[in-house]
This record gives sequence, C-alpha cells and structure tokens, in this order.
Amino acid sequence: MTKAKISRMQYFLLIPNLLFPKAIGITAGVTARRVGGDAWTAMSIGFVVGASILLLMILLSSKFPNLTLIGIADQVLGKWPSKLVGLVLLIFFIIGFAVSANVMTLHLKEYFLIETPFIIICLIYILLCMYGVALGVENIIRYALLGFLGCLLINITMVFGTINDFEWINFLPVFDRGLMANIAGSIYVLGDLALAIMAIGMIFPMLNDSNKAGWLTFWALATSAVIIMIWPILELGVMGAGAMEQYVVVCMQQIRCAQLTRFLPRYELIMVFFFTFATFVQSATLYFCAVYSVKQTISVKKDWYIVVPLAFVLLPVTYFMARDHNDYVNFLDYPWSQICTALSIGIPLLLFIIALVRGQLMKDNQSAAGSSSA
Repeated sequence: MTKAKISRMQYFLLIPNLLFPKAIGITAGVTARRVGGDAWTAMSIGFVVGASILLLMILLSSKFPNLTLIGIADQVLGKWPSKLVGLVLLIFFIIGFAVSANVMTLHLKEYFLIETPFIIICLIYILLCMYGVALGVENIIRYALLGFLGCLLINITMVFGTINDFEWINFLPVFDRGLMANIAGSIYVLGDLALAIMAIGMIFPMLNDSNKAGWLTFWALATSAVIIMIWPILELGVMGAGAMEQYVVVCMQQIRCAQLTRFLPRYELIMVFFFTFATFVQSATLYFCAVYSVKQTISVKKDWYIVVPLAFVLLPVTYFMARDHNDYVNFLDYPWSQICTALSIGIPLLLFIIALVRGQLMKDNQSAAGSSSA
C-alpha cells in the first residue's frame, strides 16, 4: 500500500464524509421518486443492510491488515483473478467519482453559476481533486475534520431554520407503499454506502491502529446515520413527499425553506460553503482509490503516471453523466444503484467465504503485504 498513515480519529471522521454529501444532496430525492413518503424508512433499511456489509469488509480487512481489497483478492483468489477485481474496482471508482463530483457540480450549476458552461465547472472541480490526490491522501483525509464540522453546522442551522414548518401529518401513513417496496427502495442509499465500503477496503491498511476497528466503524456509521437521516425526515415533514420528488438537488430546496433569523431568510451559499469540504473529501478519496486500483493492478510505481492521465478519463465521464440532470437521476435510479449493491455485497462476501473455506482467516496475515501491497 502507501506509507501514509491515518489516525483512528481521522478514520472515524472519514466515514461520515464518504456518506454525507450524496446521501443528503441527491439520494433522498431519488428515493422519494420511487417510494414517496416512505423515503425515510427505505433509507433506514438501506443503512442497516449497508452497515452490515461495511462491517463485514472491516472484518475481512482486519484479517489482512496490510493489504488493500485488491491485495486481499490476490491472496485469496490468485494473481489473475485479482487483476480482474482491480479492473472492476477501477471502473467502479471512476464512475463513483463522477457520481460524487456531480453532487457538487449540480449544486453550482443549478443554483449559483447558471450561465457557466457545465464542462468548465467539471474541469475546475476535477483539477481541485487532482491537486489533492497529488499532495497525498493523508492530506485529503485531514480535511475530514472540516467536512464533519461542516456537516454538523449544516444540520444545526437547517433544523433550527425549518422546525417551525414541520408537519407530522406528512408522515402518515407510515409504510404507505408496503414493506417490500421499502426494501426495494433501500437500494438507493446502498449506492452511497457502496462508495464507503469499497473506499474503506482500499484505505484500511493506512489505519495506524486497527485494534477494535469494527467498533470504531460501527460508531462512525451510527453517527453518519443520525446526521444523514435528519434530512429525509425534515424534508418530508417540511416540504412533503410531493415536493421532494420534484427536485434533483432536494437538499437545496430544504435550505430554501429555512429561515434562521428575520435578517437571514435564505442561506444557500453558506450551506454550500459548509457542504464543500465533505464533498471534496468524498470525491478526492474516490479519485485516490481509482489511482491505486491502477497502481496495484498493473504495478506502476510513479503516481504521476496515473494521476494526470486519469483526469482525462474523469472529465468526459463526469460531464456526460450530468450535463442533463434528468439523465443523472435516471442513471442513479438504474443501473448505478443496482451495480453498487451487487459489487458492494458480492466482492466482500465472495472473498470472505473463500478465505474462510481455505482457512486463511485463521492465519496471521500481518506480513502478507508482499508485492500485492506495493
């Protein structure tokens, strides 16, 4: 892997940053289009399932603490199957970056920089993330503290700004679409959790103390669930399901409903300022994971041989994914969420079962880095 190390606190703060931006910005609206007022219950179900898979990933990674997900595949499946896993992860992280980046680009394009060509916004954001990756992932993760504080400030101001307009009647009837529809609708938040599951699979070897990493991850997920689930609950209570379904960036409509004081009736720009740090951490971390997927799959030594050329791939993917926001939402609805669910459940579970059958989970793999983690 890389010689960079992160502390337990940085690891704890990273997880909310990997989940928060897209979950509040886009996912709640996409879920509401499918299950209406049951968006919050469907997302809750998705969190439980996704958290279980992430904890399984942590259990698997803790048995191979010096290896990334690709390195684990090399140990469990062999050289050539691991290269296939690396290729799949590369494609996943490229598309995942574009999905994350367009959370920010659509905020800017649709609310602040309406006349600016969308490709320019995409280019500037990709260059920013590329600069962060060039400085090193440990520098990116340091921003997780600012991202987490920004998430808290957004939540506090949003709650106090909208609580007077909250209507409990908007929640009735609960499970209006039925349990099976809620389970099916939970697939959209699994798309967000899949980004964290795969990213943690790549970053886990950087953790300088993996003792009780499962509990640390559990509490990070619990914290993330609280600060994220506040949004669909408040959005439903304030705007109602009908309004949630109408907007791509539904969190901005919720912010437009907020009135903090008589003299600050709207604060979209302040919200985006707080929101930017977490989104940058999420996007740049996925960029880093894409770089290291290439590096470990084809054994490239120099990061710069990958970082800059990869930007030329990320730009068209990011631009064409969301130049029409309806195409972006339709892509998240199908097939992105389904792909995320299949990969985030399938890869960790497959590796875990094969390693268990081969008895590799019982071995001491502390020194199993070898060429796979180079």
